[in-house]
Amino acid sequence: MSKRSSAQMPVPLNYPDVLGWYSPARQTVDSLQVALAVRPTPVPAGKSVEVVVLLQNLLGGETDAVLRLVVPEKDLAGKQGRFSTPLQKVVRVGLRAGEVGYATLPMLVGHQAQAGEYKVQIEVVCEVKKHGAERVRDLDHPAKFGIHDVSLERHPIYEAIHGLPFAAEAGTKTRTGMFVSAPFTVLPPTIAGLPGEMRPNYVTLWTDADYRDPRFLTAQAGEIVKKTLPLLRRDRAFFPLLKAVQARFDAAGYRLWAGEAVMIAKMLTLTLEMGAPITIAGQDAPIYPRWYATLSQTLLNDPDLAHPNAVEMLVTRALFADLIYDAGMIAFSMLGTLTSESFGTDEELQGYLDELVGALIGLDSALNLNRAWLPLALGGLFANSRVTMPREDMVETAHLFLNARDKRLDEADDSQVILFNIADDLIDRATTGEG
Repeated sequence: MSKRSSAQMPVPLNYPDVLGWYSPARQTVDSLQVALAVRPTPVPAGKSVEVVVLLQNLLGGETDAVLRLVVPEKDLAGKQGRFSTPLQKVVRVGLRAGEVGYATLPMLVGHQAQAGEYKVQIEVVCEVKKHGAERVRDLDHPAKFGIHDVSLERHPIYEAIHGLPFAAEAGTKTRTGMFVSAPFTVLPPTIAGLPGEMRPNYVTLWTDADYRDPRFLTAQAGEIVKKTLPLLRRDRAFFPLLKAVQARFDAAGYRLWAGEAVMIAKMLTLTLEMGAPITIAGQDAPIYPRWYATLSQTLLNDPDLAHPNAVEMLVTRALFADLIYDAGMIAFSMLGTLTSESFGTDEELQGYLDELVGALIGLDSALNLNRAWLPLALGGLFANSRVTMPREDMVETAHLFLNARDKRLDEADDSQVILFNIADDLIDRATTGEG
């Protein structure tokens, strides 16, 4: 095969295994993967529950999941009619290409139901709407999914069912589908109350618009991204980022001193100028930063943004949250190498940076000196000599941070001594020309 024909081969799709983030258990019904959980369990007799049906479309075409809830016919005392559902018909869920989501189907546990262990069943029928659609999830080598792969604003949607006891026990195959069951526990009745609203519902978790595989994005948007990357450099990006950093911290209730804001903006600018892919200590191979994936998706949706006039909007709005996260990971890596300090596991650092990003985009996280300095401002001190502006005196810039450092002493506590030790070392390097 020639290099030319090889280069033109399409990138194989392998959408992430979102269902696997919730449960290793699943049943595959034609082109659907299914897992069930009952919420809540255990449940006192006399209360209603939801049967959560987690659905993952394996195909790159529309597929309907047809669901029929089958409640236990008898309780453990042999009495019929102790379990019921208001659903008189099947529930049909239309799934887009590669979509993952969950349906909730209501079930009432009668007040007289015998306490004990039960199973609820769902008959699942898969109706493919686009015959010949390609498989977009590799069953043998599924792509891993993590909550950090989606924007912070959407975390609550994913976390709403995380931790439920999902199961997928195979039942009888029917003419067009199969039964899948999951266990639940009934407790003795408590004080009677009105059951909650008993209506089916469906929540979308993931669609093909969330696909961020860098190979795929590069194949789709490589040329326009290549055209845009030279625009995202310090001459156009630094001052918009500086203003955005100051405004975001102000809005979050933690005003920065000038030297702190400058160092954070330098760290963000350095991250942009590193491009993609990047090498981070501790990673097995070079990785593509999040901002690069977001830039690719943004330009695919609106190619007109590949223009100098759009740089400020791109770096301060479209890419800002991902840029904070990526710059944070790079800064932690640089500071760890410099100081030989361990700042935490990858998971701990991801959670820390999620909270920092959350505070800066208006979520509930709070800011303090730790999050103002670590890792971005301190990383910016390390990057001070690598991102210089015309007519800038790097020593004077370092002194700006030194002034901020002195003004922060009054709010520091004993646990933050390490921050000042790292800052003092970096300031010394910067002011003596070693940085």
